[in-house]
Amino acid sequence: MQIIRALKRYQTAFLENPSALLWFSVATFLYYTGFSFYFTVFNLYLSQIGFTQSVIGTVLSARSFGSVLMVIPAALIVNKVGYKNNFLLAMGLAVSVQTIILLTKSVPLLILLSGLLGCGDALFMIGIAPFIMDHTKEQYRNEIFSVNNALQTFAAAGGAFLTFVSGFLGISNPVTLYRDVMWTGVLCAISGLLVVFFRVQTQAHTSLSNPFTKEHLSNLHGFVPLLLVLIVPRTLVGLGASLIIPFMNLYFKDTFHLPGPQIGLIYTFGQLATAAGMLLAPLLVTRIGKVKTVVITEILSLPFMFILARAGGLIYAVPSFLARQALMNMSTPVSQQFNMEITPAHFRTITNGLMSMGDNLSRALGSLIAGYLIQFRGYSYSFYAAMVLYLISAIFYYVFLSPWDRKQSQ
Repeated sequence: MQIIRALKRYQTAFLENPSALLWFSVATFLYYTGFSFYFTVFNLYLSQIGFTQSVIGTVLSARSFGSVLMVIPAALIVNKVGYKNNFLLAMGLAVSVQTIILLTKSVPLLILLSGLLGCGDALFMIGIAPFIMDHTKEQYRNEIFSVNNALQTFAAAGGAFLTFVSGFLGISNPVTLYRDVMWTGVLCAISGLLVVFFRVQTQAHTSLSNPFTKEHLSNLHGFVPLLLVLIVPRTLVGLGASLIIPFMNLYFKDTFHLPGPQIGLIYTFGQLATAAGMLLAPLLVTRIGKVKTVVITEILSLPFMFILARAGGLIYAVPSFLARQALMNMSTPVSQQFNMEITPAHFRTITNGLMSMGDNLSRALGSLIAGYLIQFRGYSYSFYAAMVLYLISAIFYYVFLSPWDRKQSQ
């Protein structure tokens, strides 16, 4: 009964809020479906054409470094041009770069293009949370944040499943198969861009007030301690994730000798499990609060990471992968909403940008380190290091942000 009531509340949330939210959700689904192919098979593609893990790690880290460099400009751009134009600019850049990526095998050019793709990531992501805050009634924010993240995850599941289906097309050359899959992704992303262009009409702009006015800057000193508290756990999680997540498809390929389509099927179930967790997260929030939801789910994911590090067979690795995916990511919309709620409206875009900077900088460094670590020491050390970082992040988040959660619930 609780699940049925929760689903009805999701429906009501979209009916009671501006239609821009619904159309943006459709566009987000299409856009992330397009780039889910990038995450599912891009590493496999690079490996298949002869690149080592260290080179792959360098290409991946360039994307994160690109996001880092774009964070502050992105926050200023979204404030200047508004949400719709910002999303169109980000999506157009990402689609163009992804197209060129598929036309070259030059390592220096791939690194440069990966950095530009990171710039597009930053432009798109930094506008999302403030956009939702400005277009959603307060009583429905739990649901809208959860749906937005769940749709991104369903999109990743759809892309992963199509990767699995591609294995039945009879394409014997893996390189050709992976390239065709990624070209399909480009078309999906273009569809998302068109939906934003024709259907997303933005309204309120509360979060887009200039954070650098004299009045706002006078309040910045008192906000800095909270800003640091928000950035640190995001950075630790980003560093931990970068040690394992970008290489999970290679983990299944190298450890269990699985081909791309089978890996795509595993990723499909992983994303579906994550999406289900995200949709159920609001029920957990009503019982134990936002901060405890974030902390408990992160900590519960750690034993499954240990099993992945030690797994001797797929019978252990696959269920552990699914459980880790769901538990570690189900609280993402909860933390996004909570972080925006405790941030003054005029600091939301810059706060989101700085958190993204910490996350992407740590991911850039982590991917670079992980590439060499995995190549010379294997996957287990990356899992162990990620576990330690996740645990420190969860403890930090609970100690410093629990008082804010209690203050909000009073």
